[in-house]
Amino acid sequence: MGKILDRNQIRFYREQGYLVAEDIFDPLHLDETLAHFNLAFAQQLERLALPVADGPLVEALHCNMAALLGANVALYLATLRMCSKLYGVYRLMTAERLRDAAADLGIVTPLFQTTPVLHLMSKKLVIPGGYQGFDVHQDWTSVQGSLDTITTWIPFMDIDPQLFTMEVMPGSHLLGLLSGDQQQHVLRVDQKHFKEDDFVPVCVGKGGVCLMSNFTIHRSSREGDDRLRISISGRYENASEPTFIEREYPFTQQKSMQRGLITENFPSVEQVRDVYAVAGEGF
Repeated sequence: MGKILDRNQIRFYREQGYLVAEDIFDPLHLDETLAHFNLAFAQQLERLALPVADGPLVEALHCNMAALLGANVALYLATLRMCSKLYGVYRLMTAERLRDAAADLGIVTPLFQTTPVLHLMSKKLVIPGGYQGFDVHQDWTSVQGSLDTITTWIPFMDIDPQLFTMEVMPGSHLLGLLSGDQQQHVLRVDQKHFKEDDFVPVCVGKGGVCLMSNFTIHRSSREGDDRLRISISGRYENASEPTFIEREYPFTQQKSMQRGLITENFPSVEQVRDVYAVAGEGF
């Protein structure tokens, strides 16, 4: 493993509960993954006989996402879920430089309890009756594994304070687990634990990452212009953290599988054979 973080960065993380590390990912890998996102939305628009936007990648993706959302909300959400499972997302989460940075912060034996989560913020992509972003919370309750678990927040573009960035409360990890109100997706931290001016925006360059303690208070910023912000987050847990060992490796998230056929009478024999057909040859 290579050394990624210097002594000052490691100290900053321990004291403040978060750290921005630049030049962790190859920007070409980020662009390739965005292109695959765009392809997914374009494929569905073409299937619906709707126009597909082209041009600069992020702008085209933004337009195509908005078009599919306007046409079919359920299909838009299904496409987003599929995008979060693409190879490019996992390549970022398992990048060697990210793994080495986590090791510099003490993650001796990394494990992934959760799959990566795709986050996006855009004024054009607000689901009717839905929401965007998360209120003030800590990530600990979503995994409850090793005490030193690191949240990795990876944006696909340069992030500035006007791009619906994440906001953190420096040093809040040292308060430990805080009381709050359980919401659908997060345990919202009680307002008695923070003030509005406690939060600072996280600005990360394309190819960088924000590393954050699972106990750091944070939220999604509501400050943003008309641009699209896409990021993924994941958890680097530590299978060698003493309390995790002592508690016999508890996990909050379990696998489940839908038994039986999702689509009745699919696939036909002909459809299967078409997949493996060799040009000019038949069965």
